[in-house]
Amino acid sequence: MKNLLDSSRCQYFLPSFDDKECDYYDPPETELMEDKPGECGFCKRPDSYRCIADVARIIPLSHSSIDTFLTCHYLYYLKKILGIEMRPQFFGPALKAGKLWDVVKQRHLGEKVSIKDTVEEYQIDEYTVAKVRALYHGYKELEIVVEDGYALQASVDMSYEIEVPAASLLPRILSDVIVDENNIWGIREDLKPFLSKTWTFPLSIAGFYDRKYQTYFAEDKLSSRPEFYLDPFFLQSQNSTYFMADPNLEYCIQEVVLFPQQKINKKKDESAEALGVRVFNDVISKPSKYFIGFDRKKRMYGKKFFRGEFDLQAAEERYKQVVLEVLSCRWTGNFYRNFKVCNNILPGIPCDMQKICRSGNMSENMFRIRSRK
Repeated sequence: MKNLLDSSRCQYFLPSFDDKECDYYDPPETELMEDKPGECGFCKRPDSYRCIADVARIIPLSHSSIDTFLTCHYLYYLKKILGIEMRPQFFGPALKAGKLWDVVKQRHLGEKVSIKDTVEEYQIDEYTVAKVRALYHGYKELEIVVEDGYALQASVDMSYEIEVPAASLLPRILSDVIVDENNIWGIREDLKPFLSKTWTFPLSIAGFYDRKYQTYFAEDKLSSRPEFYLDPFFLQSQNSTYFMADPNLEYCIQEVVLFPQQKINKKKDESAEALGVRVFNDVISKPSKYFIGFDRKKRMYGKKFFRGEFDLQAAEERYKQVVLEVLSCRWTGNFYRNFKVCNNILPGIPCDMQKICRSGNMSENMFRIRSRK
């Protein structure tokens, strides 16, 4: 393997015996343990994730990582390069409930996942567990069905070759029909031939469908604000990516479930079990309130969106532009902060990385380095 590392970027750089890579360098592999050439490698040091000296090879994008980068470049650096993530027990109630519902639904559909392990790992409180359990009992009582022929957690795997003419980076002044490339940047004469070249950049896009069929896919969502997942405007990033990955997909179904809003009756010292019963009764009496788009005859729920409702070309062009911007940040090392989102990363929710951003230190009690697997 050719040495493509910039050793000046890392104080722990340790030349390997063959002088090709660093002794800490861990090349990426597929699930079949095959090398993934052209992708940025990892660092074997326990407090590291991606190799920060590997600035030439690409880091695959996903709809979530591109949204993170557009929100704040430094947040992308913390999460996707340093690999810092909050420990599950410190997640907010909404994320914990969503994770639990996701695991419950996957298990219902045949995936070998442990509900008990999820509750313990995320330290989900008994009242949230009771609400999710009530939803699932309502799901079964209403005899909701799922069409057969699906693949759970089917992967998204796309690759592009992006060509960027070097000359396109120069400003041009148009005068009538003559294109005058003025030397306003002081380009040296000996460098002008270089500008006639075209640079080629690889782009890799990854992700997972919740449930994928031959001609459509379905996405499971649990939310206290279901309207967010029922508007194509807010679904452009994720759903456009999924449609781009498979030209045979004609539509998608957003299976959105309202997270119960019932509060604990503190005056009666209401138990989790009693709250669950109250939620279950409400689910059974108002199924369409919780299972958005519920059809009593078909015993199904969800809202259908067609491929044509999403601007796939715009999504593709966004990926192609962002991969260049990510590479630029990696080359310069300047993943600058967007201070305007620190206290509002989501409506009314502050960024959970703000403590790290402020102090420059990571609390090992609250955060950890994500697994490479």
